[in-house]
Amino acid sequence: MSNLEQRFAAAADTARKLPPPGRAKLLELYGLYKQSREGDALQQRPGLVNLRGRAKHDAWAALQGMAREAAMRHYIALVAELQAVPVDSDFADRHSAARELLERPLDPAEYDAIRELWKAHSLAEDDRDIEGLLATLTPDCRYELPQLDRSFEGHAGATEFYERLLGAFPDIDFRLTSIVIGPQGVVEEARVTGTHEQDWLGFQATNEEVEFQVVIFFPWDPEAELFRGERVWFSFGREYYDRYGIV
Repeated sequence: MSNLEQRFAAAADTARKLPPPGRAKLLELYGLYKQSREGDALQQRPGLVNLRGRAKHDAWAALQGMAREAAMRHYIALVAELQAVPVDSDFADRHSAARELLERPLDPAEYDAIRELWKAHSLAEDDRDIEGLLATLTPDCRYELPQLDRSFEGHAGATEFYERLLGAFPDIDFRLTSIVIGPQGVVEEARVTGTHEQDWLGFQATNEEVEFQVVIFFPWDPEAELFRGERVWFSFGREYYDRYGIV
């Protein structure tokens, strides 16, 4: 094995241990690796139903004609570049936590407990019972709205979140459209309707009925047997995106 091949093998081993880079860099790594190992991409391009395979093929095919030795050098340089990039510690922590969640075993009794707690939470929400809602949450719970870059901490934050929500939409109605329950917690989709009577998180009141979709993740705390809060994603009508610049 040449010195270049040894350096390439070491870089490939390093790449497997790096925090996942963005999609563009990941595809670049893939293309350079395949070009280094196999040369030009001669396989047929995957069809539209295989978007991931299509993107990987395109990243490789874009290097058509590059010598394998040159591809190795580019690959080694890219891995060194990614090593020098400061690690997003918050993302790294979440990525590590997600891998641990994947390994969490499913216990039928725990499944029942999670389902019953979610039912209690939903009934309290329907009854506008904030104390009942707090009873389903850990004291250090966290309510996150990633699209709006907002969060509410602990029971005080959860209370503020619900008081604002119910004040803005006194007749708010959640209609469940899908749900998944597992040892990691609960994911639900719902259709939400209500009359927007007060300003809410930067959205100006219209005194009109609004309708939008939500996806909510309730992370489960197996030790406390409570939810650690909620992470909420919204799908507003086009007028909200245009008016408030939501992405």
